[in-house]
Amino acid sequence: MVELPNKERNRLLRVLGHSSVDVSVGLLLLVGASLSLLYFGSWSLRALFGLPVLLFLPGYTLLLVLFPADHSTSVSTVSDVNVRTAPTNIDLTERLVLSFGMSLALIPILGLVFLQFGQSLGAVALVGLFFVLIAIGLLFGEYRRQQLPESERYSLPVARWLTGVSTALTAEDTAQRGINIALAFAIILAVSSLGYALVVPNTAEQYSSMSLLTQQSNGEFVASNYPSSLTTAQEDDLFVSVTNHEGAATTYTLVVELQRVDTSTGELRIIEAQELARTSQSVASGETWTANPTIQPGLTGTDLRLVYLLYKGDAPASPDEENAYRSTYIWVSVQ
Repeated sequence: MVELPNKERNRLLRVLGHSSVDVSVGLLLLVGASLSLLYFGSWSLRALFGLPVLLFLPGYTLLLVLFPADHSTSVSTVSDVNVRTAPTNIDLTERLVLSFGMSLALIPILGLVFLQFGQSLGAVALVGLFFVLIAIGLLFGEYRRQQLPESERYSLPVARWLTGVSTALTAEDTAQRGINIALAFAIILAVSSLGYALVVPNTAEQYSSMSLLTQQSNGEFVASNYPSSLTTAQEDDLFVSVTNHEGAATTYTLVVELQRVDTSTGELRIIEAQELARTSQSVASGETWTANPTIQPGLTGTDLRLVYLLYKGDAPASPDEENAYRSTYIWVSVQ
């Protein structure tokens, strides 16, 4: 094991032991986000830790590394005249605003890098790697900050903020105090509503999709090149893709029918139907089930309908397009 020299090790311990409030809070958010993803399923808890980590912390970390010094305006004296030069660093407002903008810019870039070089890693490993990068950035930014004289270090004015809030909420003027409390409540409500809208899934968008596919020679699945004719001795090579967007694990049942129909009256009427296959599968939320049921047609003739019926849960004894959750078909002839 490689050990750091005493001088370097002591310097690192000083950095970790005297971390500023922003770094400590950032590390706490990373720990909370990790625990909420691994062990808790509460959307509100994930929003509490996850939203700041995604929308604010990456940009804030990068700015801390690049600009560890406080915003300052230097003053020099030339021939008994004070000359005020331009600010040497970004101020607090600029830092906070840029943190949001840079986070929104960094997330897609990091996502592309992870997709390129981390394809073998799972989702949990990628999220863990993302959190580790932010933690390393926070500690490196804190290290750079502590190398500066204390008067030049950037720091959050937490004490001034708390004093201002306390003064506003305990104002002697009753009307002014009421206005301040109402304003604070409105801000908290607005932020909470925004977080809820971003994190909690919209139940109106819960659905399942079904596609009928064929497989090309290179292994790719396409929604085309469907067979137009089958034989009674042929096992059809059609695939059904079912994607679960229900927000929870769902059990599906797929039924395949071959139907002889009559359309002479202008309306479709099923004369004869043969059930060719029936299969079920439980699919996790966000996952896709690709089914390839084995079918051997028993009916012969032209203008037959090969119908695929999808049900959530068990299928009824007499399945049809009226009681199916999803359905699709192709026209075939069978010899």
